[in-house]
Amino acid sequence: MINYQLLADSINFYESKGFQRIETPWTVSVYVDDITRPKDRPHYQLKHNDKCLVASGEQSFLYLYLKEYLPKGKYQTITPCFRYEAYDLYHEKCFMKNELIITDKVDTENLDYVIKSAESFFRTKVDFPDDIKIVEIPNDEGTIQYDIEYHGIELGSYGIRHCQFLNWIYGTGCAEPRLSKVMTYL
Repeated sequence: MINYQLLADSINFYESKGFQRIETPWTVSVYVDDITRPKDRPHYQLKHNDKCLVASGEQSFLYLYLKEYLPKGKYQTITPCFRYEAYDLYHEKCFMKNELIITDKVDTENLDYVIKSAESFFRTKVDFPDDIKIVEIPNDEGTIQYDIEYHGIELGSYGIRHCQFLNWIYGTGCAEPRLSKVMTYL
């Protein structure tokens, strides 16, 4: 069950770290969906308007930026995430997530800031905070990506990405119900 209090806690925490909370769309164009969607996954596409349900607030930020509705900056948003993934205790096809993005100062120093901020938030929520690890994730795209894990379970992903119209830092502020499940079962 989604713990909305954890999402609310994450909003307050990241506001104190300088992330402005904004409302973002839950559907985006196929073009924006393709920017971050793994190529082996289908679109979560609506029939009535051909828009795609977002897999992450990251897509929502990109859509707003592309439409010139969002200036560069440091933001957070809560959106549902719709994904074609295998279902198990820690993976859902639909869940809620606080997504973080930085678009004005995209560098490894700010990526480290996002990771350390999220790590700090997660350490306040788990029973054994010393068991939280930051793991570098190799990928074929030549981009930098890290996961924060607790007992081998991913709490969030972080990295720097690029497309033809923007460079950005992305990160998971809080994904629910994954965090509450980790808090319950581990």
